[in-house]
Amino acid sequence: MNTITDKRIVSDIDPFSEEFRADPFRYYAQLRALGPIVWLEKYNIWVVQHYAQVRAVLTDWKRFSNAGGGGLTNYFTDKNWRQPSIILEVDPPAHDRTRKVLMRLFTPGALQKMRTEFTGVAQNLVDNAIERGRIEAVSELVSPFPMKVFPDAVGMPPLDRDMMLVYGGMVFGAFGPRTPWYDQLLSRADEVGAWIDAHCERTALTPDGLGAAIYAAADTGEITHAEAKLLVRSFLSAGVDTTIDSIGLCLRALAEHPEQWALLRADPSLARAAFEEATRYDSSSQSLFRTTTEAFEFEGQKLDKHQKILVLIGSAGRDPLAWDEPDKFDITRRITQQIGYGAGIHACVAQMMARLEGEVFFRALAEKVNRLETDGPSTLRLHPGLRGLTSLPIALDGKH
Repeated sequence: MNTITDKRIVSDIDPFSEEFRADPFRYYAQLRALGPIVWLEKYNIWVVQHYAQVRAVLTDWKRFSNAGGGGLTNYFTDKNWRQPSIILEVDPPAHDRTRKVLMRLFTPGALQKMRTEFTGVAQNLVDNAIERGRIEAVSELVSPFPMKVFPDAVGMPPLDRDMMLVYGGMVFGAFGPRTPWYDQLLSRADEVGAWIDAHCERTALTPDGLGAAIYAAADTGEITHAEAKLLVRSFLSAGVDTTIDSIGLCLRALAEHPEQWALLRADPSLARAAFEEATRYDSSSQSLFRTTTEAFEFEGQKLDKHQKILVLIGSAGRDPLAWDEPDKFDITRRITQQIGYGAGIHACVAQMMARLEGEVFFRALAEKVNRLETDGPSTLRLHPGLRGLTSLPIALDGKH
């Protein structure tokens, strides 16, 4: 039920429910119809769902802070289970110093080296999938790609990396309310935290990876060595799960839209555009939070200090005020106002890598695969956190 009380637009929609997560887009339309900012009475939080307001909140870090945490928990008033990220959960001036170190990693030379290495991995995975013909794509094709190339680029030696996914679930699961599922994950916090901590040590990383470059910044005094370790940790947590889910959702969109797959198959140079459109159309990062730093009026509503603002990135990507035919998946769409990676100073720091991984993956797929179609229903993850698939059966065969 949606009502208007004392000029405050109120909704009982629960953005963390399984019903919402199973089909968020119809709820997004309902929220957009209510106005630019809505009060969600179940959690006593504000929500913005139009492109204009989403961008306005994300680019105004002085009033909408990241330091309050990217999830429902309010770091200004409640303690979190882990130390806040020194890149994702801080604001300037501290944020400027650490982000500068990470942004310097992505030189043209470094990205070209990654492209070459990523391409070899993607081609091998696609070849193996073609040999099998019918696969469960999430576990057999999608997940192995970022789980291999991203930690390799950071400098993590080959080992069992599944613990990274458990850690990612703990990080991104914190975006929503506490649930039995999340409490069960947190029961492993000490074990998982110790594993991550050990593998972010300088001695655990290869000397030629991105992790070593972060520690090199500590050698010159730009950051401390303790901060270097925390940056490696944040980098690893932010760069695997999001890309797995993004690639999986893009693959499903292509398999479900044969006319779009035909376009990509005929012109593999559209791979980057296809991944970009999928990020708008069905982003792995559907939402995040900001926290007000003071009391002020926004879009006609009085916001109090330290209130949580739910920012619906996924809704902004389907806003008809910002996009023509927003519910249409069109890989030829020219996207000049992407919101899927966030916006402003806290936009995804590893988005260049994510885009490169997506481009390389789908180019390899388009160059080698002829038939691509679903081979049964896909399954969505319904827990709070990132949007992603737990299974995607597909059938494919190679070009002759």
